[in-house]
Amino acid sequence: MSYSITWMPEAFKTFDDRIQYLQIHWTEKEIRNFQLRVQEYLETLKDEPFIGHRAGRVKNVYIGLILKQVSLIYRIKPIKKEIELLIFIDNRQDPRKIKKYKS
Repeated sequence: MSYSITWMPEAFKTFDDRIQYLQIHWTEKEIRNFQLRVQEYLETLKDEPFIGHRAGRVKNVYIGLILKQVSLIYRIKPIKKEIELLIFIDNRQDPRKIKKYKS
């Protein structure tokens, strides 16, 4: 059975932040490829929610690599068959900024 995906407000915000950053530094084709990669990852995540690796000590929180520069932190709710997208992170950013999701 496939899991449902819920975008949390912070996930929307950080996804938009990543797109805005890419608009400055990447081409339109690369931005479309990023969006397609996110869409493909989410489709895979629905059927295989444990493809990411555990994000620290928090139960049911995982990190999935979208691109080498961008990862997704998400929470699995196995009883509800639901995945909550928490935040998209730039893998080059200060790890202390994302600590609240990993510890």
